Amino acid sequence: MGSAVERTDEHVREYLIYRGFTSTLKNLDSEIKADKEKGFRVDKIIDQLQQFVQNFDLFGLKEYWLYLDRRLFCRLEDVYRATVNKLRTSLYRYYVINTIQKGNLEKTQEFFQKQALELQVQAEWRDWFILPFIPIPEQNSAFSPYFSRQWADTFLVSLHNFLSVLFQCMHILLIDPPVLLSFDAEVQRTTSLTEENDQLRQLLFALQTENRDQRDGDEVVHHKLPVYVQNMDRLGDTEL
Repeated sequence: MGSAVERTDEHVREYLIYRGFTSTLKNLDSEIKADKEKGFRVDKIIDQLQQFVQNFDLFGLKEYWLYLDRRLFCRLEDVYRATVNKLRTSLYRYYVINTIQKGNLEKTQEFFQKQALELQVQAEWRDWFILPFIPIPEQNSAFSPYFSRQWADTFLVSLHNFLSVLFQCMHILLIDPPVLLSFDAEVQRTTSLTEENDQLRQLLFALQTENRDQRDGDEVVHHKLPVYVQNMDRLGDTEL
């Protein structure tokens, strides 16, 4: 999905340049740059979330996740809501752990102050409110796993896989793609079929050439000579 959107954007840009619609092109580039869905590129969405985390931008992180929820996650069946909530919980924990690892305890306390009303009713956060008051949380048995690189990598990979599958199924779960995206898919399918036909044509030519060479070789090896020529070794000089 992401690659198709990116190619379509390039086609539109080429068309605008060809037509000389410079103002429209500037607006397009500006809106693409500010696109929260990042052209449905999962890697760019993950990068944006990590940027909010690294910059201690809790407001931006919450707003961006809320946008993704309204735009994408809310269209899923209810059975996937638990997965979405679990990913959001991990994302917030990822943020909190980063504030502690970077030594920014002010942002750690800010998180719990601003999220208190929302998180205090959630069982999975009940024990986390003591985190800012633990001297060395990395060595605490309850929190030490979250400070490991393995936990962070596992969370990011899980989020990446979830978004990837979601975007692949958008035509089923969300809305029908616009005509331009369908055109791009048709172009890709036609290109793939053309390449496959070329490969099959080359294979057929190679097989035909091989069969022809083999047939010519058989005619040379198995050609029957006349009887008198076959018996020449038994003839005398005068009989030749």
